[in-house]
Amino acid sequence: MFFGLFGKKDFRHYQNQGAKHLAAERFADARVDFEEALRLCPEDAAQEAAAIREGFNQACDHLGALNLQEGEHALRAGEAQKAYDHFRLAADLAVDRGIKSRAEAEALKLEQPAPAAAPADGAAAASAAAAPAAAAAVGNYKPHSGGSCTSCKGHGGHHHEEPAPMEMSLSEEDQFYLMVQPLPGDLPGRYAAMGPKFARAYLLIHEGNDRDAFTILQEMLLSGENDIVLYEVALIMFRGGQIHESEKLLNRALALNPQNAAVYLALVQLYAGGGAYPQAMAVVEKMLELDILPDQAQFMLGELHETTGNTERAMELWTKSLEHPSVARSAAERLIPILNGQGRSDDVKFLTKKYLKGCC
Repeated sequence: MFFGLFGKKDFRHYQNQGAKHLAAERFADARVDFEEALRLCPEDAAQEAAAIREGFNQACDHLGALNLQEGEHALRAGEAQKAYDHFRLAADLAVDRGIKSRAEAEALKLEQPAPAAAPADGAAAASAAAAPAAAAAVGNYKPHSGGSCTSCKGHGGHHHEEPAPMEMSLSEEDQFYLMVQPLPGDLPGRYAAMGPKFARAYLLIHEGNDRDAFTILQEMLLSGENDIVLYEVALIMFRGGQIHESEKLLNRALALNPQNAAVYLALVQLYAGGGAYPQAMAVVEKMLELDILPDQAQFMLGELHETTGNTERAMELWTKSLEHPSVARSAAERLIPILNGQGRSDDVKFLTKKYLKGCC
């Protein structure tokens, strides 16, 4: 299965990606992938769904713990609004009751007006002196729905309940932030810097509203071409069946920014989906030449060679792919049936033991 963005992936792909992101402490990425895996998981795959849900819970708890830590840090620094945003986000994200309760309690403190000052003496005076200065300065706090999620390292809880509904009460800003994290290369940062108008269009696309998103993106292009905007318009065109127009837009995007990994992936998918395998291979070779997602590019090139009947070359490429943890499991899964057909049982046992026992 190609790594492009036009094709469909099954729940196992997203489950494996989520596990890799979780192991790498990329918790926002992991949460997005596990959520997609749950959405795609068949109803009769109860065991698989339970494993995915456990990964989803862990990612949510890590994110909740991180935001709780950030909120406490902001409170100590006297940034009450920022602290409240992080506490609310922690409460929304976390599944663990301990994290959720702590975050809700801290947010509630900030929502309540500060008590009226009273003469203090003895034990009361000591208690007042011990209260954090930042909390005393909050006053009659008015919360709002902003806030952002952090992706730094932290520790989450381990006692999980059933996950909160997928449509958590996240702000659009936070939804957008989480959704762009799995993008390749430097794209998460570039997408985040595109501004609120683009963010709104992106959310509309993921809600299935291409029409309104297209209007916003077209308006943005009037003020100047941008490879990211061209790419998103190209995907809308593709979904609308306008393949040639999509191809032109993708090539325009690539001319503006030859380093945009997503555009290469989309072009490979577009060409391969239309049976234009030589063109697809040329795009992948360019990716390898420019060192753009070399692990995925090498794996995709193997897929293309297998599709065109060159199994020997595909095996050679997938054997090299075993050196890349991000695609090693997928490469092993492709090699094993071929090796089985060749009667190479020892090689099959080795690959199965090393790469297919759990997530690599």
